[in-house]
Amino acid sequence: MSEFFKLMRDIRFRRTMRMIFKFAWDFWWLGKQKHFISRRRLEAKTKALYRKQATYFTKTAMDMGGLIIKLGQHVSAQVDILPKEFIDELSKLQDSVDSVDFSEIKQKLESELGVSISEIFAEFSTTPIAAASLGQVHRATLRTGEEVAVKVMRPGVENIIAIDWKSIQVAISLLKRRTKIADFMDLDAVYDEFYDTVMDELDYQQEGRNAEEFQLQFIHRDDIVVPGIHWSYTTSKVLTMEFLEGVKINDLAQLDAWGVDRTQLAKSLMEIFVEQILVEGFFHADPHPGNVLVQPDGTIALIDFGMVGRIADDMKAQMVALLMAVYLKDAHGAINALTRLRFLRRNVDLEVFARNLTLLFEQINGDTFDLSFVTSGNNTEELRDFLYSQPFQLPANTTFLGKAMATVYGLCLGLDPELDLIGTAKPYIQEVVLKDLRGNVFSTVVDEGKSLLKGVLPTTKKFISVVDKMDSGDLRVKLSSSYEKKLIDTQNKNTTRIIATIIGAVACLTAANMWNEVEPIVSYVLGIVGLIIMLSQLKTRESRRAVRHARQMRAMREHNRLEKSKTRSRY
Repeated sequence: MSEFFKLMRDIRFRRTMRMIFKFAWDFWWLGKQKHFISRRRLEAKTKALYRKQATYFTKTAMDMGGLIIKLGQHVSAQVDILPKEFIDELSKLQDSVDSVDFSEIKQKLESELGVSISEIFAEFSTTPIAAASLGQVHRATLRTGEEVAVKVMRPGVENIIAIDWKSIQVAISLLKRRTKIADFMDLDAVYDEFYDTVMDELDYQQEGRNAEEFQLQFIHRDDIVVPGIHWSYTTSKVLTMEFLEGVKINDLAQLDAWGVDRTQLAKSLMEIFVEQILVEGFFHADPHPGNVLVQPDGTIALIDFGMVGRIADDMKAQMVALLMAVYLKDAHGAINALTRLRFLRRNVDLEVFARNLTLLFEQINGDTFDLSFVTSGNNTEELRDFLYSQPFQLPANTTFLGKAMATVYGLCLGLDPELDLIGTAKPYIQEVVLKDLRGNVFSTVVDEGKSLLKGVLPTTKKFISVVDKMDSGDLRVKLSSSYEKKLIDTQNKNTTRIIATIIGAVACLTAANMWNEVEPIVSYVLGIVGLIIMLSQLKTRESRRAVRHARQMRAMREHNRLEKSKTRSRY
């Protein structure tokens, strides 16, 4: 408590606390009114309060800068938690503030590099080309003639951040007292993710290493460029990098004037981020238009690598499984992947959720996964309502991933409204699947069966859809008890044969895919095993036919014998 009163001497801390306690008082007073007003009026007052608070927070954050802006951007990605009124307002937050006077920047720069600006730079613009809450960027020319961008941390930002951390910790401790929030949101995990991200942004050397990792990641592509780092003029507080010309990717007028193919640009951008997420597991976590530039020849220039994210291999596999489940309209497969990704809250009624998910999948038409139904007209509001009514949550380690994916998809739709997401992602999905198969063939062959057979057995999608409807109770047929028992027995036998045939087919397909990837003996063995399984089913089928034929012949002989007996008795 003594530390709290000591912090209250700081005007920044007091302003933040005033905002926090104002929010707490507003909610307390609203809670008292619910006993005296109608439910409809209470809902209206609640939404109005959300809008008022979000506007107040946005204005305060823009005035104060520092971590308050970063916090607003971070929580605005929590679409599973925050109400619509908050999300709409916080989405307006831009990490752009008034620039620091150049004299202060010059002093900071020379202190960090240990020499005067004139000794390193032939030219140095005193007007920043970008100013954010943590640092600002100036254009300059090295003595060697190279054009560079110099990012300098704002003087005194360390003290501001230290105060802001204390404010955020107090806010979290107050939120924990509201059990409704603590029950479905791991506040400590969200704080840890936010803390790690901000601390990485405060280390410009780490940002330089991130940039070089992206350079290696995209070395095989000629449609993207990442700035090189000048390590001789880089410290933890100063970052000197190659200057890249370009315009924001959403500057459609300039792109059209240059004759850039927007359809190809959208495809390239989506491929780049799908590759980052599904293949590399290392992605740019802040791909807003100011960080994604386009050069006159259509090359994408990716900049600012302070915010990055990493994805574990098991998470990548589940993301692939989720994409394929959505493509196949397999509600139970999607739920399984969502559960493994920890996207579902506790105490979920999975049967009810499966029925709702099946209904959502029915809105997807055709074999290409088109998300335009989500982003057009009233469907956006319907999807938002669906998200709030269902047990979704964003795990702490996926906050920036979800925001990055939504941002990139929005940019791509702006360039090409007809973009086929699954078609673009398909080669990378196959790469991940085949990599997993090569690593552990026999344990994954059944799990990946649906994915590999979707092209061989087109009816799989319809079959899964019907099974889901039968399983959820949406498809009902009244049968006699004897016929139902016979049908169940037949279904069990057929299911066993189908599963065995699928395993055999997948084994053969996998062997074919692995022909040039691993030792030939592995492909031979896997292919032979698959053929044996499939031939055994054919043999079993022929055996059953023989048995049925024998039974029919016995029945015919018995029928003829009875007929002869009847004839003799008559005479």
